[in-house]
Amino acid sequence: MFNIYLTMKYGILGIGQAGLRHFEAFKKIKNLKLIGFIENNLSKAKSFEKKFKAKHCKKLKDLLLLKPNFIVLSLPHNQRAIPIISCIKKDINLLIEKPLATDPVELKKILPYLNKKKLTHSISFVHRYRKEVLKTNELIQTNKIGKIKFISEMMISQKSSQLPKWIDNKNMSGGGVLIYNAIHSIDKLVFFAKSKIVKVFSKYNNINNSLKVEDAICVILVFKNNVVANLVSVFAPYNVLPKWETKIFGEKGSIDLQIREGLTLKTNSGEQVYNFSKNYKKFGPNHNFFYQAQSYVNSLSKNKKPFVDVKDGIESVKIVNAIYKSIKLNKTINIS
Repeated sequence: MFNIYLTMKYGILGIGQAGLRHFEAFKKIKNLKLIGFIENNLSKAKSFEKKFKAKHCKKLKDLLLLKPNFIVLSLPHNQRAIPIISCIKKDINLLIEKPLATDPVELKKILPYLNKKKLTHSISFVHRYRKEVLKTNELIQTNKIGKIKFISEMMISQKSSQLPKWIDNKNMSGGGVLIYNAIHSIDKLVFFAKSKIVKVFSKYNNINNSLKVEDAICVILVFKNNVVANLVSVFAPYNVLPKWETKIFGEKGSIDLQIREGLTLKTNSGEQVYNFSKNYKKFGPNHNFFYQAQSYVNSLSKNKKPFVDVKDGIESVKIVNAIYKSIKLNKTINIS
Protein backbone atom coordinates (compact mmCIF):
# COMPACT_ATOMS: atom_id res chain seq x y z
CA MET A 1 0.00 0.00 0.00
CA PHE A 2 1.26 3.48 -0.85
CA ASN A 3 1.84 5.93 2.01
CA ILE A 4 -0.72 8.70 1.35
CA TYR A 5 1.43 11.20 3.28
CA LEU A 6 4.26 10.90 0.75
CA THR A 7 4.23 12.51 -2.68
CA MET A 8 3.19 10.10 -5.40
CA LYS A 9 5.14 10.43 -8.65
CA TYR A 10 3.88 9.82 -12.16
CA GLY A 11 4.81 10.16 -15.81
CA ILE A 12 2.92 10.68 -19.08
CA LEU A 13 3.58 9.05 -22.43
CA GLY A 14 2.22 11.48 -25.02
CA ILE A 15 0.93 15.01 -24.33
CA GLY A 16 -1.60 15.27 -27.14
CA GLN A 17 -5.24 16.14 -26.49
CA ALA A 18 -5.89 13.17 -24.19
CA GLY A 19 -2.55 13.39 -22.42
CA LEU A 20 -3.07 17.06 -21.60
CA ARG A 21 -6.55 16.38 -20.23
CA HIS A 22 -5.06 13.74 -17.94
CA PHE A 23 -2.34 16.16 -16.85
CA GLU A 24 -4.84 18.93 -16.04
CA ALA A 25 -6.84 16.42 -13.98
CA PHE A 26 -3.93 15.00 -11.98
CA LYS A 27 -2.56 18.54 -11.42
CA LYS A 28 -5.54 19.20 -9.12
CA ILE A 29 -4.60 16.36 -6.73
CA LYS A 30 -2.41 17.04 -3.70
CA ASN A 31 0.75 15.00 -2.99
CA LEU A 32 1.08 14.11 -6.64
CA LYS A 33 3.92 15.21 -8.94
CA LEU A 34 4.56 14.81 -12.65
CA ILE A 35 8.25 13.90 -12.81
CA GLY A 36 8.67 13.21 -16.50
CA PHE A 37 7.01 12.76 -19.86
CA ILE A 38 7.61 11.57 -23.42
CA GLU A 39 6.53 13.55 -26.47
CA ASN A 40 7.83 13.29 -30.04
CA ASN A 41 6.79 16.84 -30.97
CA LEU A 42 9.94 18.60 -29.76
CA SER A 43 8.59 22.16 -29.81
CA LYS A 44 5.53 21.09 -27.79
CA ALA A 45 7.77 19.10 -25.43
CA LYS A 46 10.16 22.01 -24.87
CA SER A 47 7.30 24.40 -24.09
CA PHE A 48 5.63 21.93 -21.71
CA GLU A 49 8.92 21.15 -19.91
CA LYS A 50 9.67 24.84 -19.36
CA LYS A 51 6.16 25.70 -18.19
CA PHE A 52 5.56 22.78 -15.82
CA LYS A 53 9.12 21.86 -14.72
CA ALA A 54 8.74 18.22 -15.70
CA LYS A 55 11.61 16.38 -17.38
CA HIS A 56 11.23 15.64 -21.09
CA CYS A 57 12.55 12.10 -21.49
CA LYS A 58 13.60 11.08 -24.99
CA LYS A 59 13.32 7.37 -24.23
CA LEU A 60 11.03 5.34 -22.00
CA LYS A 61 13.98 3.81 -20.14
CA ASP A 62 14.99 7.32 -19.01
CA LEU A 63 11.51 7.94 -17.61
CA LEU A 64 11.48 4.56 -15.85
CA LEU A 65 14.80 5.43 -14.15
CA LEU A 66 12.91 8.23 -12.35
CA LYS A 67 10.84 5.47 -10.65
CA PRO A 68 7.29 6.80 -11.08
CA ASN A 69 4.48 5.16 -9.10
CA PHE A 70 2.37 5.11 -12.23
CA ILE A 71 2.36 6.16 -15.86
CA VAL A 72 -0.45 7.57 -18.00
CA LEU A 73 -0.20 6.02 -21.46
CA SER A 74 -1.78 8.20 -24.15
CA LEU A 75 0.27 7.46 -27.25
CA PRO A 76 -1.31 6.69 -30.65
CA HIS A 77 -3.16 3.38 -30.61
CA ASN A 78 -0.49 1.31 -32.37
CA GLN A 79 2.36 2.56 -30.15
CA ARG A 80 1.21 1.18 -26.81
CA ALA A 81 2.06 -2.53 -26.66
CA ILE A 82 5.83 -2.19 -26.16
CA PRO A 83 5.54 0.57 -23.50
CA ILE A 84 2.89 -1.48 -21.66
CA ILE A 85 5.22 -4.49 -21.50
CA SER A 86 8.26 -2.38 -20.58
CA CYS A 87 6.44 -0.59 -17.75
CA ILE A 88 4.98 -3.76 -16.26
CA LYS A 89 8.40 -5.44 -16.32
CA LYS A 90 9.57 -2.57 -14.10
CA ASP A 91 6.52 -2.95 -11.80
CA ILE A 92 4.92 0.33 -12.92
CA ASN A 93 1.15 0.80 -12.57
CA LEU A 94 -0.63 2.05 -15.68
CA LEU A 95 -3.59 4.22 -16.62
CA ILE A 96 -4.03 3.36 -20.30
CA GLU A 97 -6.02 5.39 -22.79
CA LYS A 98 -8.58 3.36 -24.69
CA PRO A 99 -8.31 1.15 -26.64
CA LEU A 100 -6.12 -1.24 -24.68
CA ALA A 101 -5.04 -2.78 -28.00
CA THR A 102 -5.90 -2.33 -31.68
CA ASP A 103 -6.66 -6.01 -32.34
CA PRO A 104 -6.58 -9.51 -30.76
CA VAL A 105 -3.03 -10.18 -32.03
CA GLU A 106 -1.70 -7.16 -30.13
CA LEU A 107 -3.86 -8.06 -27.14
CA LYS A 108 -2.38 -11.57 -27.03
CA LYS A 109 1.14 -10.09 -26.78
CA ILE A 110 0.36 -7.97 -23.71
CA LEU A 111 -2.05 -10.28 -21.84
CA PRO A 112 0.62 -12.29 -19.95
CA TYR A 113 2.00 -9.04 -18.55
CA LEU A 114 -1.36 -7.45 -17.74
CA ASN A 115 -2.21 -10.41 -15.53
CA LYS A 116 0.62 -9.58 -13.14
CA LYS A 117 -1.37 -9.51 -9.90
CA LYS A 118 0.44 -6.98 -7.73
CA LEU A 119 -0.01 -4.02 -10.07
CA THR A 120 -3.02 -1.71 -10.41
CA HIS A 121 -3.94 -0.88 -13.99
CA SER A 122 -6.96 0.99 -15.32
CA ILE A 123 -8.35 1.78 -18.77
CA SER A 124 -9.47 5.34 -19.44
CA PHE A 125 -13.16 4.80 -20.05
CA VAL A 126 -13.46 8.26 -18.61
CA HIS A 127 -17.15 8.83 -19.36
CA ARG A 128 -18.17 6.26 -16.72
CA TYR A 129 -17.16 8.86 -14.15
CA ARG A 130 -19.66 11.50 -15.30
CA LYS A 131 -22.21 12.37 -12.62
CA GLU A 132 -25.18 11.76 -14.93
CA VAL A 133 -23.85 8.32 -15.92
CA LEU A 134 -23.34 7.33 -12.29
CA LYS A 135 -26.83 8.58 -11.42
CA THR A 136 -28.32 6.55 -14.27
CA ASN A 137 -26.53 3.45 -13.02
CA GLU A 138 -27.81 4.11 -9.49
CA LEU A 139 -31.42 4.30 -10.73
CA ILE A 140 -30.98 1.06 -12.67
CA GLN A 141 -29.42 -0.75 -9.71
CA THR A 142 -32.20 0.40 -7.36
CA ASN A 143 -34.78 -1.09 -9.76
CA LYS A 144 -36.44 2.21 -10.69
CA ILE A 145 -37.14 1.00 -14.23
CA GLY A 146 -37.17 -2.74 -13.58
CA LYS A 147 -35.27 -5.24 -15.68
CA ILE A 148 -33.64 -3.61 -18.74
CA LYS A 149 -34.99 -4.89 -22.05
CA PHE A 150 -33.67 -2.51 -24.73
CA ILE A 151 -31.15 0.34 -25.03
CA SER A 152 -30.79 2.86 -27.85
CA GLU A 153 -27.46 4.69 -28.03
CA MET A 154 -26.64 7.61 -30.35
CA MET A 155 -23.29 9.41 -30.52
CA ILE A 156 -23.02 12.15 -33.15
CA SER A 157 -20.40 14.89 -33.49
CA GLN A 158 -18.45 16.91 -35.99
CA LYS A 159 -14.95 15.59 -36.54
CA SER A 160 -12.86 18.41 -35.10
CA SER A 161 -9.85 19.72 -37.02
CA GLN A 162 -8.03 19.71 -33.65
CA LEU A 163 -8.00 15.90 -33.54
CA PRO A 164 -4.70 14.19 -34.39
CA LYS A 165 -4.21 13.20 -38.04
CA TRP A 166 -3.15 9.66 -37.18
CA ILE A 167 -6.73 8.68 -36.29
CA ASP A 168 -7.48 8.48 -40.04
CA ASN A 169 -4.53 6.13 -40.62
CA LYS A 170 -5.88 2.62 -40.06
CA ASN A 171 -2.40 1.19 -39.43
CA MET A 172 -1.99 3.59 -36.51
CA SER A 173 -5.55 3.83 -35.18
CA GLY A 174 -6.94 0.36 -35.87
CA GLY A 175 -10.15 1.90 -37.25
CA GLY A 176 -12.35 4.97 -37.29
CA VAL A 177 -15.25 6.31 -35.25
CA LEU A 178 -15.89 2.90 -33.67
CA ILE A 179 -12.50 2.48 -32.01
CA TYR A 180 -11.97 6.19 -31.33
CA ASN A 181 -15.40 7.33 -30.13
CA ALA A 182 -18.04 4.60 -30.01
CA ILE A 183 -15.87 2.34 -27.86
CA HIS A 184 -16.90 4.67 -25.00
CA SER A 185 -20.55 4.03 -25.81
CA ILE A 186 -19.94 0.28 -25.79
CA ASP A 187 -18.32 0.52 -22.36
CA LYS A 188 -21.26 2.57 -21.09
CA LEU A 189 -23.78 0.03 -22.40
CA VAL A 190 -21.92 -2.85 -20.72
CA PHE A 191 -21.75 -0.83 -17.49
CA PHE A 192 -25.52 -0.28 -17.51
CA ALA A 193 -26.52 -3.77 -18.65
CA LYS A 194 -24.17 -5.50 -16.17
CA SER A 195 -23.69 -8.27 -18.68
CA LYS A 196 -21.27 -9.34 -21.40
CA ILE A 197 -22.00 -8.72 -25.08
CA VAL A 198 -22.25 -12.11 -26.79
CA LYS A 199 -23.42 -11.25 -30.32
CA VAL A 200 -22.99 -8.31 -32.73
CA PHE A 201 -24.04 -7.29 -36.21
CA SER A 202 -22.87 -4.11 -37.89
CA LYS A 203 -22.93 -2.04 -41.08
CA TYR A 204 -21.26 1.23 -42.02
CA ASN A 205 -21.62 3.77 -44.81
CA ASN A 206 -19.03 6.52 -44.94
CA ILE A 207 -20.03 10.16 -45.28
CA ASN A 208 -16.49 11.12 -46.25
CA ASN A 209 -15.59 8.66 -49.01
CA SER A 210 -11.95 9.71 -49.03
CA LEU A 211 -11.38 8.06 -45.64
CA LYS A 212 -9.92 4.58 -45.25
CA VAL A 213 -11.65 4.21 -41.86
CA GLU A 214 -15.35 4.34 -40.97
CA ASP A 215 -17.05 7.63 -39.98
CA ALA A 216 -20.69 6.43 -39.71
CA ILE A 217 -21.62 3.10 -38.18
CA CYS A 218 -24.64 1.20 -36.85
CA VAL A 219 -24.33 -1.79 -34.52
CA ILE A 220 -26.81 -4.23 -32.97
CA LEU A 221 -25.54 -5.74 -29.72
CA VAL A 222 -27.01 -8.70 -27.82
CA PHE A 223 -26.08 -9.27 -24.18
CA LYS A 224 -25.82 -12.54 -22.27
CA ASN A 225 -28.75 -11.45 -20.04
CA ASN A 226 -30.87 -10.91 -23.22
CA VAL A 227 -30.70 -7.11 -23.25
CA VAL A 228 -30.65 -5.83 -26.83
CA ALA A 229 -29.05 -2.52 -27.82
CA ASN A 230 -28.54 -0.52 -30.97
CA LEU A 231 -25.64 1.88 -31.37
CA VAL A 232 -25.30 4.65 -33.96
CA SER A 233 -22.08 6.65 -34.10
CA VAL A 234 -21.19 9.40 -36.59
CA PHE A 235 -18.07 11.53 -37.09
CA ALA A 236 -19.42 14.09 -39.57
CA PRO A 237 -17.00 16.07 -41.77
CA TYR A 238 -19.16 19.19 -41.35
CA ASN A 239 -21.03 21.11 -38.68
CA VAL A 240 -23.81 19.08 -37.03
CA LEU A 241 -25.90 19.28 -33.89
CA PRO A 242 -23.86 17.19 -31.45
CA LYS A 243 -25.76 14.49 -29.61
CA TRP A 244 -24.79 11.79 -27.13
CA GLU A 245 -27.90 10.18 -25.76
CA THR A 246 -28.81 6.85 -24.22
CA LYS A 247 -32.43 5.73 -24.00
CA ILE A 248 -32.88 2.79 -21.63
CA PHE A 249 -36.16 0.88 -21.59
CA GLY A 250 -36.98 -1.35 -18.62
CA GLU A 251 -40.08 -3.35 -17.68
CA LYS A 252 -41.29 -0.58 -15.34
CA GLY A 253 -40.01 2.61 -16.93
CA SER A 254 -37.34 4.35 -18.98
CA ILE A 255 -34.34 6.64 -18.59
CA ASP A 256 -33.36 9.25 -21.16
CA LEU A 257 -29.71 10.14 -20.56
CA GLN A 258 -28.12 13.16 -22.26
CA ILE A 259 -24.37 13.43 -21.71
CA ARG A 260 -23.21 16.81 -20.34
CA GLU A 261 -26.82 17.68 -19.52
CA GLY A 262 -28.67 15.22 -17.32
CA LEU A 263 -31.34 12.54 -17.40
CA THR A 264 -35.06 11.97 -17.12
CA LEU A 265 -36.66 9.00 -15.39
CA LYS A 266 -40.18 8.17 -16.62
CA THR A 267 -42.65 5.64 -15.20
CA ASN A 268 -46.45 5.39 -14.92
CA SER A 269 -46.10 7.24 -11.61
CA GLY A 270 -44.63 10.33 -13.30
CA GLU A 271 -41.23 11.66 -14.20
CA GLN A 272 -38.12 12.84 -12.38
CA VAL A 273 -35.55 15.14 -13.97
CA TYR A 274 -31.91 15.19 -12.85
CA ASN A 275 -30.10 18.25 -14.22
CA PHE A 276 -26.30 18.38 -14.11
CA SER A 277 -25.81 21.49 -16.24
CA LYS A 278 -24.71 23.55 -13.21
CA ASN A 279 -21.91 21.07 -12.58
CA TYR A 280 -20.66 21.54 -16.16
CA LYS A 281 -20.95 25.33 -15.98
CA LYS A 282 -18.86 25.29 -12.81
CA PHE A 283 -16.19 22.73 -13.77
CA GLY A 284 -16.25 22.54 -17.58
CA PRO A 285 -17.13 19.75 -20.01
CA ASN A 286 -14.19 17.43 -19.18
CA HIS A 287 -14.22 17.41 -15.38
CA ASN A 288 -14.81 13.65 -15.53
CA PHE A 289 -11.05 13.36 -16.14
CA PHE A 290 -10.55 14.74 -12.62
CA TYR A 291 -13.04 12.26 -11.15
CA GLN A 292 -11.16 9.47 -12.92
CA ALA A 293 -7.79 10.75 -11.69
CA GLN A 294 -9.10 10.95 -8.12
CA SER A 295 -10.51 7.44 -8.33
CA TYR A 296 -7.32 5.95 -9.76
CA VAL A 297 -5.01 7.59 -7.22
CA ASN A 298 -7.34 6.38 -4.46
CA SER A 299 -7.10 2.83 -5.83
CA LEU A 300 -3.31 3.02 -5.84
CA SER A 301 -3.04 4.49 -2.33
CA LYS A 302 -5.42 1.89 -0.87
CA ASN A 303 -4.22 -1.00 -3.06
CA LYS A 304 -7.73 -1.78 -4.25
CA LYS A 305 -9.33 -2.69 -7.56
CA PRO A 306 -9.91 0.39 -9.78
CA PHE A 307 -13.42 1.42 -10.86
CA VAL A 308 -12.48 0.49 -14.45
CA ASP A 309 -10.01 -2.38 -14.61
CA VAL A 310 -8.03 -4.27 -17.23
CA LYS A 311 -10.81 -6.82 -17.80
CA ASP A 312 -13.04 -3.99 -19.09
CA GLY A 313 -10.34 -3.06 -21.59
CA ILE A 314 -9.84 -6.66 -22.70
CA GLU A 315 -13.57 -7.18 -23.31
CA SER A 316 -13.82 -3.94 -25.29
CA VAL A 317 -11.04 -5.08 -27.66
CA LYS A 318 -12.91 -8.35 -28.29
CA ILE A 319 -16.19 -6.52 -28.94
CA VAL A 320 -14.66 -3.97 -31.33
CA ASN A 321 -12.86 -6.73 -33.23
CA ALA A 322 -16.12 -8.69 -33.55
CA ILE A 323 -17.89 -5.59 -34.92
CA TYR A 324 -15.21 -5.07 -37.58
CA LYS A 325 -15.41 -8.77 -38.42
CA SER A 326 -19.20 -8.48 -38.79
CA ILE A 327 -18.76 -5.60 -41.25
CA LYS A 328 -16.17 -7.50 -43.26
CA LEU A 329 -18.15 -10.77 -43.45
CA ASN A 330 -21.63 -9.18 -43.49
CA LYS A 331 -22.87 -11.56 -40.81
CA THR A 332 -23.66 -11.80 -37.10
CA ILE A 333 -20.59 -12.58 -35.00
CA ASN A 334 -20.72 -14.52 -31.72
CA ILE A 335 -18.28 -13.43 -29.01
CA SER A 336 -16.94 -16.22 -26.82
